[in-house]
Amino acid sequence: MTAILISLLLTLPVQDAPPVGDPPSENPVAGPDAEVPSGPLEVRALQLRNGALHWVEVVEHDESGLSLRRIENGGLVRISWNLLEPRQAERLRIEWGYVAAEGGELLIEVDRLILHNGSEVVGVIENREGADFTVRHGGNIQIVPKRAVASLSSGVQVPALSIYTREQLYSREAAQVDLEDPLAQKDLAQFCERILDFASATRHYEAALELGLDDGDNRVVRALERARIKAALQEQVDYLHETEMLQRRGLYDAALERIEAFNTVYPKSPLQKELARTKDHILQARERALIALVKRRWNLWARRLSRSAAKGDSFEAATSYASEKLGQDIRAAVLKDVQGLAKELKLEQLETFWVARSRRRYDHASYGMGTWLLGEERALAGTSNQNAKQPSKGGGEKDAERAALEQKIKRFLENQKRARRARSSAEEADSFQSGWQELSGSSRGQWLLAYYIEFSGDYELNSRPHLRKCSSCGGRGVTETIGVGGRGEGDGGVHIEPCSTCHGVGSVRRIDYR
Repeated sequence: MTAILISLLLTLPVQDAPPVGDPPSENPVAGPDAEVPSGPLEVRALQLRNGALHWVEVVEHDESGLSLRRIENGGLVRISWNLLEPRQAERLRIEWGYVAAEGGELLIEVDRLILHNGSEVVGVIENREGADFTVRHGGNIQIVPKRAVASLSSGVQVPALSIYTREQLYSREAAQVDLEDPLAQKDLAQFCERILDFASATRHYEAALELGLDDGDNRVVRALERARIKAALQEQVDYLHETEMLQRRGLYDAALERIEAFNTVYPKSPLQKELARTKDHILQARERALIALVKRRWNLWARRLSRSAAKGDSFEAATSYASEKLGQDIRAAVLKDVQGLAKELKLEQLETFWVARSRRRYDHASYGMGTWLLGEERALAGTSNQNAKQPSKGGGEKDAERAALEQKIKRFLENQKRARRARSSAEEADSFQSGWQELSGSSRGQWLLAYYIEFSGDYELNSRPHLRKCSSCGGRGVTETIGVGGRGEGDGGVHIEPCSTCHGVGSVRRIDYR
């Protein structure tokens, strides 16, 4: 039956499921024998794990799954919770009372201040007047000088408990509640669950029932039972929450050490599902952080080590280093950096994280005016010489003169190629060495970076490099000088010489990589 439902839903367009209830979490407190009376039929858009969306009537639901009637043909089907998109499944389970509402941990919008030293402060700016920001985070106040702030962004969502204490959140919310209203008491109890204050949640659920709250489906009774159990386990709940806070601060190894110690500190704890969920969240967050960090540090060290190698005067030594050693040095430096997040990380895992990096857009690297040092074949590789001059069309004396000049240039370039081929390897090396020394230090660094990126195999390259015409010769590889004849000066006319900037290549090579 499950296979039939999946095959039917696969034919539907993939859409975002409508939001239902609060953010998800899983809770082990609700037992498999919980009874939930079915209410009137309701039409919902349910999304499967594979993304397919289906409009159905919910006939009944219980701890193990849902019975549904398809709107288009009236067919009945039974599915388990794990076939639904996980977040929607958890929201429905919260809404229908199968798990506690604290799964939707209270989130608030805060400000993120990036400082000039690279660190950041995340919190609520309570005062912007004067020369400093007054920022609340971690239950405390921090003064941040405005001159130390490089950038500021708002709208970042973080758990409220990372900014305020539990007591501060409860006091602020309770002050706005009519304690004589049973619905308000229930809402306050659910708020308390979201800030992990289960003793207060128990108290307010009890007050809601005492004030005569209509609880015909026993949802509040079940919520009260769960809150009582969690209140008795408050220390363990706080332990797991503090572990998650370490993860959010990037202290993944410390968080995992606490996870491993949990069953020793609390043997036979009933919070095994919560423990597993927390560990899974930490591992996933660490993997995402490692992938992002590896990419940032790899690119950083590629630039830094290329600049360092470019300080030497030897062209042969620089290219040999970029070909053979630069990639190894980058890996060693990056590994040392990322072991701050995961001290047991090995080189093989580093390679895996590098391969998994985001490749949404291309970056650029150019050989600049040193493109000719690649040699003409490499400098123009991957293109159909974009700068090749097309033959002139039309007639007339001027066109005939231009065509004759182009033929002269063509013969000149062919002669130059033959001359280069006839040169000894020692002469060519001397030419490249002289050209290398003429480049500035920053130009040599950019050249080595482009060389490493293009020929190391560590990066994904755009299949077609970009060639920009040499600004000195317009991409022709030669410059023309008009000589004026005179007494004792020989004949006038056009003299052709190799371009002193691009050395006959005619192009500046740029590669796109990611």
